Amino acid sequence: MKKNPLERAKEELLETETLIWADTPDINRRSQKKRKASIFGKLIILVVLLWMVGVIITSFSTGKIAGLALAFFGLPFLFLARKLVNKTKEAKIRATQTFYALTSNRLLIINDYKKKSVQSFDIHKLEFLERTEHTDGTGNILFAKKQITTVSSSNRKDAPSPKSVTHDVKIGFTDIREAKELEREIQKLIQLKEIIEN
Repeated sequence: MKKNPLERAKEELLETETLIWADTPDINRRSQKKRKASIFGKLIILVVLLWMVGVIITSFSTGKIAGLALAFFGLPFLFLARKLVNKTKEAKIRATQTFYALTSNRLLIINDYKKKSVQSFDIHKLEFLERTEHTDGTGNILFAKKQITTVSSSNRKDAPSPKSVTHDVKIGFTDIREAKELEREIQKLIQLKEIIEN
């Protein structure tokens, strides 16, 4: 069931703040990003099905029924390809269950997909404010960083010890409509707080 972004964001408001803006990511933009994976998955399904049909026909025509067992090796590939085909549908569902909100004090990223989580960022403690726009009119507003550490290792006996690499991942509102206007609203709130503090 699709929730209204304003209603969902109001559930997370503190007593002292007001809701200024709330929305979800653009569904078309999110699903478009996964379209290539879906097409690739469909191609894999086609190739595997043709291979399985070929194995079945060959087994019956040669009289070697035991060869039919070979067709079962295609099943794991079909399962993985089905996951790829469903990427666009999953992206749409994620987009309808992700909510972004701007309040008088905070920026909220509300994720109701599978597990519910709310990330809250104090407007007056933002590390940076960065906007990018896409050709379709949507855009991203990024305002925080999260450090991700990846560890690479090898199972070889002569391999060097595992290496860990830490890099920053930017966090914010992605694939939103009217990003430029929202950036202006956030900047106004930052400037207002600076005026009040001085």
